[in-house]
Amino acid sequence: MSTDLETLLPAIAVLANPSRSADLAEVASLVGLSPSRAQRVIAESIGESPKRYQLRTRLELGALLLASTDARIVDVAFATGFESHETFTRAFRGRFGECPSTWRSFRHHTLTIEQARVGASISRCSTLYNRPLSITRPTIDRNEPMTYEITIQDVAAVPIIFQERKVEREQIGTALAECLPAVFGYVMENGLAPAGHPFVRYNSMSSAYFEIHAGIPLLEAPTQDPPPESAMLRGELPAGRVATAIHTGPYDGLAAAYAELDRWVEASEHTSSGPPWEVYLTDPGEVPDPADWQTQVFFPVA
Repeated sequence: MSTDLETLLPAIAVLANPSRSADLAEVASLVGLSPSRAQRVIAESIGESPKRYQLRTRLELGALLLASTDARIVDVAFATGFESHETFTRAFRGRFGECPSTWRSFRHHTLTIEQARVGASISRCSTLYNRPLSITRPTIDRNEPMTYEITIQDVAAVPIIFQERKVEREQIGTALAECLPAVFGYVMENGLAPAGHPFVRYNSMSSAYFEIHAGIPLLEAPTQDPPPESAMLRGELPAGRVATAIHTGPYDGLAAAYAELDRWVEASEHTSSGPPWEVYLTDPGEVPDPADWQTQVFFPVA
């Protein structure tokens, strides 16, 4: 039985669905695996155990609902898949360090419903972005031609919270699976408002390593630097002119978009003026076919 990420997506979607109370055996049956094998291959694919993934996404959804709605805490508990107010409160305190009522008192209505929806998507997919479709064999070259519509846009500066990593190309997906859940957790814990989809910026690239900034855009810049022990950094995606294109398809085909943008810039009157970045527009849990995943790539130009 294949253990490709594409094969596992139905099981991951069930784990992220708070209206489903499926146990590991049921989740495993969806992809034709034994519970022990499902436990192992899902953890290898998303960087955390099925149980931890399920609990994390449900608690983060609970925090988003507390910040964006007037729903009673007991209703938030039921909406996020917990059997009682008490079990939700105990788990919430363990994750966020405060009971739900205290946490809400400092963050009530800090998010709109739409911002909470985007936040829930980030939470569900923070371990899936830029993952190869297969964890058991080399990426397949599909040799499918793709046409990119490249446009020039003027973008405003966007405040961000991010983590920095120096990794080999093959480890980018693994690094994002470590960074993005941590960044999103920091955003939630500190009452910050996500402004859109997560990104990775390639701050520098060599034949051996990529220095990446992986993070989340914010509606407003934090007033203080994150504490050093958090391993978080604040900054901004810069204002200015960019050449941009949308890649539709699996993440392992993104190199084609970068190559096409690089050729386009070389042939134009523009010059590259800064590190490129990519934004993950699609929730793989809601769009299970990798052929439909969309990633927008930005090249700063002068």
